[in-house]
Amino acid sequence: MFLQMYFNRIKAEVDRYAATRFVLDVKINFNSRPGDQDYLNGTIHFMDGSVLHFKEYVDALNQNVDKLTYSYHFQDAGNQLIFRYDNAAHKPRLPFVDHKHLPNQIISAPAPQLGEVVAEIFVLNGWTQ
Repeated sequence: MFLQMYFNRIKAEVDRYAATRFVLDVKINFNSRPGDQDYLNGTIHFMDGSVLHFKEYVDALNQNVDKLTYSYHFQDAGNQLIFRYDNAAHKPRLPFVDHKHLPNQIISAPAPQLGEVVAEIFVLNGWTQ
C-alpha cells in the first residue's frame, strides 16, 4: 500500500516535468519484490541530449518507505558525468554513506527524492516549468 502511494507520487512528479518542452522521453519501471520491497528504475531524456538514469531499491517498513540503495546519474549528451547521487560503498571507504559525485570530487549529500534531482537539473540548465 505504502509502496504504491510512493510510486504514484514519483510518477506524478516526473509527469509534471515531462509535460514541459525540456523533456523528450521518460521511461519508468516498477518491479515488486518479496517482503514489501520494490525496485524502480528508468531514464529521463532531455532536449539538450542529456540523460538522467535513476534507480531505487526501496523497502516499506513501519509505514515508511526506506531507500536501501539508490542512484541518480545525470550525464551530458557526450555521456560525461555532470553529477550522480548514490549510496554505493567505495574502496577506500568514504567518510559518509550518502554522497554526490561531481566531475572532479565526491561530496557528502543527503539522499534526494527523484523530483528534487529533476528540479536541480532544471535549475542547472536555466529551464523553467
